Amino acid sequence: MQREQGLRKRGPPSKSTTTDVRAGFSDTEKSTSACQSFLKVVFVFVLLLVVFLCIAYARSPISAISISGIHDIRQFEWAQVENQDLQRGVRILPELIGPESIAIEEHDNLYTALADGRIVKITNPGNKDQTVTDLTKSFDYAKGSKRSKKRPLGIRLHGSKLYFADAYQGVIMIDLKSESYDVIVRYDDVTPSLVFPDDLTITSDGKTIYFTDMSLKWSYEELALFALEAECSGRLFKVDVETKRTELVRDGLCHTNGIELDRTETHAIVAEHNRRRLAVISLKSGEVVRHVLLPGGPDNVRRRKDRGYWVSIPYMPEPGHFATWHPVIRNILATILGELGILGWVDLNQGIAVKLDENFEPVSIHYDLEGKLSRAITEISELSDGRLAVGSFIMNGIALVDPLPSD
Repeated sequence: MQREQGLRKRGPPSKSTTTDVRAGFSDTEKSTSACQSFLKVVFVFVLLLVVFLCIAYARSPISAISISGIHDIRQFEWAQVENQDLQRGVRILPELIGPESIAIEEHDNLYTALADGRIVKITNPGNKDQTVTDLTKSFDYAKGSKRSKKRPLGIRLHGSKLYFADAYQGVIMIDLKSESYDVIVRYDDVTPSLVFPDDLTITSDGKTIYFTDMSLKWSYEELALFALEAECSGRLFKVDVETKRTELVRDGLCHTNGIELDRTETHAIVAEHNRRRLAVISLKSGEVVRHVLLPGGPDNVRRRKDRGYWVSIPYMPEPGHFATWHPVIRNILATILGELGILGWVDLNQGIAVKLDENFEPVSIHYDLEGKLSRAITEISELSDGRLAVGSFIMNGIALVDPLPSD
């Protein structure tokens, strides 16, 4: 009886209770629906992203290759020092853009190659009476070439003859006495044609020039894409100055940049920029007899006056630098960023130079990591008073660095 009364007391659910239950179900349905909508958006986004990345990979202008065992500054105790050696000095002639390489005569007058295609002589550099003479004013050394562009890079002086490698034209000579020029090697004088001539050196007797061609694929205007792909089709040539007969010494080199001869002139020291190393090559056999590892990609190599060598490094890559990433990622980056975008990822507002001894062992490293005086260094050459003339492919003017502290 009491149970029946209890049941009668509870009675049917009230309207408010029913409404609350229905509202709860409604909220749950809305929440589920919102979650499903969100997941659909995420799915569509991921799908579109995957499609975009696949297209970027398929349309990549490069075919990046894997780089194993790449090293960075952490592996070089001698490079982990702090100094501002390359900040002390002056910068002259800021109107001269991109003095990539510098040749110095016995009276400390300078010759340099500029981004606008000119070769100039600087008399009494750094003094009040310094003057600039355009050595290419009276002629066009690209005349008759199918390539109209000019970008002189590595430059060397031998007696009254000035030799330089042009990124488009080949190897050119200027006779300083007659103010005339001669093409030693036109870009199409070899097969396959030269794509990116970069630097050169000449034997002490003036009879043979050794020069580098960076790549069979990439030109000067595609330097960043070239570095990101990291392919190895660079070549080392030699040419007889008198007969102009050109021979291949070595191919399959990685981003062949600067070159110098050792004191015996039996070996060439060649910069392999995208492998952050120097290759010491026997000129007799063409074989690489040794690699010298560096914390960054080397550019030009030049002899020091007190024996040994200077090696320039345009920038110091951080550990895990994007140029070492997986090839698939680099292919995609090349599509998304393009040439200028890739360059924007590189900190060129710094200057680094490494001093090597006669056995190619690093002796010291010198910095301007703030780029106050020296930046994007492509060459270090010594004046007779111990100052350093600093070349750069992007800098305005030439930095004259004060003599460095003795090691």
